[in-house]
Amino acid sequence: MAKASVLGKNVQISSQPANDDVRQTRSEATRMRLIHAAEKLFAEDGLEHVSIRAIILAAEQKNESVLQYHFGSKAGLIEAIHRYRGRQIDDQRALMLAELQQAKPVISLREVAALMIGPVVKLAAQDEGFRRYLQVFGPLMALSNENIKQRLGHKRRLHVEQLKTLLRVNRRDLDDEMLEIQLDHAARFASLAMSNQARLGKVFSGKKANFFYQNLLDNLVAILSVEVSTEARQAK
Repeated sequence: MAKASVLGKNVQISSQPANDDVRQTRSEATRMRLIHAAEKLFAEDGLEHVSIRAIILAAEQKNESVLQYHFGSKAGLIEAIHRYRGRQIDDQRALMLAELQQAKPVISLREVAALMIGPVVKLAAQDEGFRRYLQVFGPLMALSNENIKQRLGHKRRLHVEQLKTLLRVNRRDLDDEMLEIQLDHAARFASLAMSNQARLGKVFSGKKANFFYQNLLDNLVAILSVEVSTEARQAK
């Protein structure tokens, strides 16, 4: 407690809120150190070969229960990494979408594809940690048994619905189920392509990176615009 004089009288002022803010800041800093250390180790040694103790040591933490305290388990840490990187992608995508909608009334199929991968490419160009995230988790996302909504989780399904709405403007011939299937196929392809780019240590900026991005857009447009055959419709 601190003392201050008000109209000649001493009153006590609690410093508890300031202390709480400091503790919260330190706690968040510790969480991020663990996240970044884990991403680095996962990229170097593989997801299944990294121990909790190795992550704690790499994060320069002395308390052996620090990871359990913040995340509960290694699985909880991995989920936190997905949430952290997912928020970054979603925030970047929201900005990109707002700019597109302000500039033009109708968003083209290529621009829908750009909304899918543009935020990821931009973050990868800026952040080595994000490139590690792509390297490790891109193949897992691409090969997952879950559909796109399940992979992204409940809180990010709104973004899938936004992309479906934008895609529907360009693909009025597809029903809701087929729209989601096309998005799922495109997302899996993009995840593998961008993960491979990160795994090979290639940068996401410059002339060659721009070719990678534009060529990947070409491929995604081809997936999103493909005509559904009579055979496929009958087999559904």
